[in-house]
Amino acid sequence: MALVELFLLLAIIGVLLYKWTVSSFGFFRGRGVAHLPPKPLLGNTPMSVLMGNGSYLKHSLELHQQLKQNKIYGVYNLSEPLYYLADPELIRQVGIKHFDNFTNHRKGITDENATGNDSVISKSLLSLRDRRWKHMRQTLTPAFTGVKIRLMFELINACNVEAVSYVERQLKEENNEGVELELKEFFTRYTNDVIATAAFGIKVNSFVDQQNEFFTLGQRVLQFSFWGGLKVMLYILLPRLMKALRVQVMDMNNVAYFKSLVFGAMKERKERNIVRPDMIQQLMEAQRLFKEQEARSEGIQADAAEFNDEDVLAQCLLFFSAGFETVSTCLCFTTYELLMNPEVQQKLYEEIEEVQQKLDGKPLDYDSLMGMKYLDCVISESLRKWPPAIVVDRMCSADFELRDEQDELMVKLRKDELVHIPIVALHHDPDNFEEPEEFRPERFDDEHKHEIRPFTYLPFGIGQRSCIGNRMALMEVKSLIYQLVLRFQLLPGERTTQDMLSSIVGFRLEPRELFWCRFEPRKAADSQTN
Repeated sequence: MALVELFLLLAIIGVLLYKWTVSSFGFFRGRGVAHLPPKPLLGNTPMSVLMGNGSYLKHSLELHQQLKQNKIYGVYNLSEPLYYLADPELIRQVGIKHFDNFTNHRKGITDENATGNDSVISKSLLSLRDRRWKHMRQTLTPAFTGVKIRLMFELINACNVEAVSYVERQLKEENNEGVELELKEFFTRYTNDVIATAAFGIKVNSFVDQQNEFFTLGQRVLQFSFWGGLKVMLYILLPRLMKALRVQVMDMNNVAYFKSLVFGAMKERKERNIVRPDMIQQLMEAQRLFKEQEARSEGIQADAAEFNDEDVLAQCLLFFSAGFETVSTCLCFTTYELLMNPEVQQKLYEEIEEVQQKLDGKPLDYDSLMGMKYLDCVISESLRKWPPAIVVDRMCSADFELRDEQDELMVKLRKDELVHIPIVALHHDPDNFEEPEEFRPERFDDEHKHEIRPFTYLPFGIGQRSCIGNRMALMEVKSLIYQLVLRFQLLPGERTTQDMLSSIVGFRLEPRELFWCRFEPRKAADSQTN
């Protein structure tokens, strides 16, 4: 009897779960928005993707190709209905023209009081909303100008030297006949050292001291475990319950280490009047100017952002988490494209040689690096094929009529509904970029870049909410690629994937085989050091 009751209970739970997951499946049909038929529990997400066997990237590209003839289309993310914009004019309206109505990202796990306390993560620029975000963005923007980023070049170049020295040591062990390295680990150690020196004001060498505390704790913070992924999914599906239970996604014990670094550095610099050209210094200066402005205006509005020491820590943690993954991933894909396209690598090497001759023995400087046109084309094309963000979202803050270029009504959006910009799909759309799977840096040269349709190339997002740290990220990537191509030939190794797009599975931009590259010394650069 008990077995029958259990069976009935499970059947009732199953029916209720089924009805809950399909309850929203009439959303797009009722609004006349094009979409593909969803499946119970899954929506439009294939089971293979959820299980980690299929590629979310490939799924996004295929979905876009099926529905892109519609200027706006719908996607069911499990049971959640999401709008996707395929038309550049609609993207312009959401990202630029009517930005005030689409200022915020979705309400997420890092929002203020999301875990039942005023988490430091909720104070980061990514998490702030409305006037609080706008005020913080205005405060931080001066810290990310080209002039300020230029000051950090020497710090980053020192990390380049250590990265190159590591490869040279590995080559020496192989009698300079070539060595095969896994790029993600290599570039992760590089970005770790850059962030340590440029954001947190400490010097570490993760190529020599491979288990240094900054690196090991940083990896722990960023590690995406099964339980961590499950908590993120539950926050999306059951946000109120997770907030009520005060479930924390990030281990705050690990955050305490970075807190001691930032607060300790700030205290020492104030007491000893130390000035260092890094991010903490820029944030301390922004904080000082903020307080002076606050004093002049006799306080700030209640819904504006503060800028206390916790806010400085929050921005440092954001730069750590955002810069760590995006820069190392960009370096991996750029190196991969160079080793798979030797004619591009040779052309880049020739440009680097020209710069070396002009430097006449002097070390590489910021202006010389930023003046390299072909290097810029190479990085731009790498960001087109493999953008750091596959998709970005915007939340509608009030009911809004979204109209196309001919002023035809596309959809009536309601407050708190989400619209998405499918960046990677736009970058791989043959209507935007001819033969998109080909790696062609010339798309971005002076002769051809005017052919790119506005709002179809968005590697750092769009408008006021685009990535504030893109200048620094580009400097990191360009400076290390310069040094690697100058000294080494980048070649496919035995474990290098031949078809990157097919090799990427799950939700991460990483091939099954990982990123493998064979380094061989360039004879012309054997005796050169910077």
